[in-house]
Amino acid sequence: MKKITIAALFAIIYQAYALFGIGGHIGVDNTSVDAKTVDAFSITMSGLDYSYSLERDEIKNPLAIGAQIYFDIPIVPIGFELGFEGAWATYSWKGSNHITGPSGDIPLEFTGYDYPAEEYDEQFDFAKIGVDVTAKWYVFSLPPVVKTFKFYVGGGAGFYFITPIVSEKLIEKELEKKYPELSTPPAAGNPITFDVDEYIEEVTVIGYHFVAGMQLKLPALPIAFNVDYKYVSTPENDYGDPTNDFSVIKGSLSFYL
Repeated sequence: MKKITIAALFAIIYQAYALFGIGGHIGVDNTSVDAKTVDAFSITMSGLDYSYSLERDEIKNPLAIGAQIYFDIPIVPIGFELGFEGAWATYSWKGSNHITGPSGDIPLEFTGYDYPAEEYDEQFDFAKIGVDVTAKWYVFSLPPVVKTFKFYVGGGAGFYFITPIVSEKLIEKELEKKYPELSTPPAAGNPITFDVDEYIEEVTVIGYHFVAGMQLKLPALPIAFNVDYKYVSTPENDYGDPTNDFSVIKGSLSFYL
């Protein structure tokens, strides 16, 4: 009987210091981009001024889904997490099918989209994908021995792919790059080809993050529930989008070995 009791206590304590776990999570990303209507904004190409107009829907709190792998160091209140997370939203975008220049209108053709009779009316995807590593410090646990509840803080770094928002600044900057200092400016009637998807695919950055959360783990079961708050900061892109700093509130279900 004594051996059975000792073995049971050992199993409970071992489960309290679970070593390895894998799981998934779902949450809400607090990214928020206001809707915008710009009747006409100025673009400088080849030293001349052109104008363009657009309208865009808002993006607000996209759904975030991901997976994670845990590794906790026995006895020492330190753990590590490798995480993958994606968030996405779809928004409507309308824009003129031409740019107005000093000598007349210049057709603007978006690669992959049909040229409309008057204006583009399209759906664009906003996507965010992150792969990061987090070091966690379990600040305190309740009750002291079996540690059913663990409260932790931590931080880390990772790679993040964040698509830019189609905006006047994106169109302005990319067209200025396309026509920097040409001896002959774009002529009226000759179409300009603009590949928005090409620019969207070029934005992978390194960022850092901080986390705080709580874990609920019953000692007799290899299952844990986590609630996390994560704040992420990445470099701002060239278009001034308010998407580089964001936070995610998420709930996780994990299985421990």
